[in-house]
Amino acid sequence: MVGPDRPVLKWVRIVYLWLIAITIGGMVLHGLLDFLHKTRGRLRAQVTGAARLAASAGSAATHAAVEGGRWVLRMTVSERLQHGLLAVSFFTLAFTGFALKFPEAWPFAWLARLERGYAWRSVIHRGAAVAMVASSLWHLGYLFGARGRRLVRDLLPGPADAVQALQNVAYLAGLRRTPPAFERFGYIEKVEYWALIWGTLVMSVTGFVLWFENQSLRWLDKWVLDLATLVHYYEAWLAFLAIVVWHLYQNIANPDVYPMNWTWLHGRISEEQLRHEHAAEWARLVAEEEPAAEPEPPGPGAPPAG
Repeated sequence: MVGPDRPVLKWVRIVYLWLIAITIGGMVLHGLLDFLHKTRGRLRAQVTGAARLAASAGSAATHAAVEGGRWVLRMTVSERLQHGLLAVSFFTLAFTGFALKFPEAWPFAWLARLERGYAWRSVIHRGAAVAMVASSLWHLGYLFGARGRRLVRDLLPGPADAVQALQNVAYLAGLRRTPPAFERFGYIEKVEYWALIWGTLVMSVTGFVLWFENQSLRWLDKWVLDLATLVHYYEAWLAFLAIVVWHLYQNIANPDVYPMNWTWLHGRISEEQLRHEHAAEWARLVAEEEPAAEPEPPGPGAPPAG
């Protein structure tokens, strides 16, 4: 398949291997810096808290008061349902796709033994593909609404995101004292979103070319199907590793939210978490809630108005 007679396939394979190594390697390094920084911070808080508790022994106030705080809507019901359908279809596609590629591997062998062939894996894989396309079309329609248009505006990348990324890496590495103040979405969410859009488009196009192989061969050369197979395979690895290393870390293994960021289920984020993770958005919301300053009454001897 990939040989001297197919230079396009050879170079696509090389590009994807480098892309996976650089992208996932960068994500691992970023996550490791984030984890170590937050772990050190929590350790310092534990030591400081234990010292204060020991110093206040015998006092009635041995427990700090914890304010309940407010909750801010982060995801609507529609957004949570879109996310849920996307998540279920993605992991189903990943599992069944690798099961088709590696039927003898231990995570997938039981499914192959149950079906005595490829029928169920193919059926489930294609059903999940339809579900993912449905979720994508749902999301596309949602983007035409007022909240959807605002979502796109808030997710558009700009030069400030590159600056904040460098500032945040410097902060995590201990080279900067304060983190950047992120708006509703920082560079992490923006990278995730647009990578998801690109990956879904690539996987959908190549997947349907391979699904309808006979029809594709009527209009396309055989090497195009070989290219679609190669791209579909390596794009699947890139997407799967990115979700595990990047998205699941940020929302599960991240010390700030462990064992899970529950926003994807109930749609809310605490004011404290919002202030910590999206300081610029929090400051803007607080400013919007402040009542407008009333004009001061005229002092004695001032001329009447009008």
